[in-house]
Amino acid sequence: MSYQLGTFIDGVIGSLESDTITTIFGPPGSGKSTLCFEYLIHVINQGKKVIYVDTEGGFSVERLKQIDEDVDLQNVIVYSPKSFEEQQKIIMSLNSHIKNANQIGLIIVDSLVMLYRLKLGEAPQKINKELGEQLRMLTQISRSFSIPILVSNQMYKSFDTKQSKMVGGLTIEYWSKTIVEFIKQDEEKKVKLIKHKSKPEGEEIPVEITNKGIRKKSGKSFLFFNK
Repeated sequence: MSYQLGTFIDGVIGSLESDTITTIFGPPGSGKSTLCFEYLIHVINQGKKVIYVDTEGGFSVERLKQIDEDVDLQNVIVYSPKSFEEQQKIIMSLNSHIKNANQIGLIIVDSLVMLYRLKLGEAPQKINKELGEQLRMLTQISRSFSIPILVSNQMYKSFDTKQSKMVGGLTIEYWSKTIVEFIKQDEEKKVKLIKHKSKPEGEEIPVEITNKGIRKKSGKSFLFFNK
C-alpha cells in the first residue's frame, strides 16, 4: 500500500510516496535543506519519527525552531557520518535500525553525495558501486516498510554544455522516481520538476527562502500540508 505523507510542494511534487526516492538537487543556498526541514517538521508533527542522515553538518536546531518554534525534536534520529565509509555503514544498516524502532515516517539523507565526491577520485568504480548499493538499500527500505525517502544532492556544470547536472549522474537518476532541481541565479530562486511518474515535467516556480521556510515568490506558502 502506498504511504502518503500528504505534504505538497505547491502542486509540483505532489506527495512524497512510500515506494519512491525523491531527489532534490541544486547549488548551495538554494533551499534544499530548508525543504528537508519542512518535511521533517511535518512528519514529526504527525506523531512519526524521522531518520536524518546529515553528511554536511547542516542539521540545525536553531533553523528548525525558526520554522516551527514548537517543534519537538525528540522524534528525530540524527546520524552524522564523517566519511563515505561511515555513510555506507549507516545506510546499509538502516534496515535493522528500523526494525527496532517504532513509527518511522520518513528518512532524509542530506546530502547523499557530499562524502561521495570526496572519495570519488580515489577509486571511481568502487565508489560508484557503493553509491548504487546505498540507493538500492534505500529503495528496498522504502518499499518494505512503506517509508518515503527524501535525498538532497549537489550539482555541477558540464564543461562542454555548461548545463547544470546532478552529481552521481545516471546512478541517481535511475533510482530516483521524482527529481526536482533547485535553481539559483543571482538573487532569483526557482524550483523545477525534472522527473515524475505521473505529473507533467518542466514546470518552474519562483520561490524565496524566509525564516519560516520556502515560499512562492508571490508570498503564498510554498509547502502545503493535508491534515
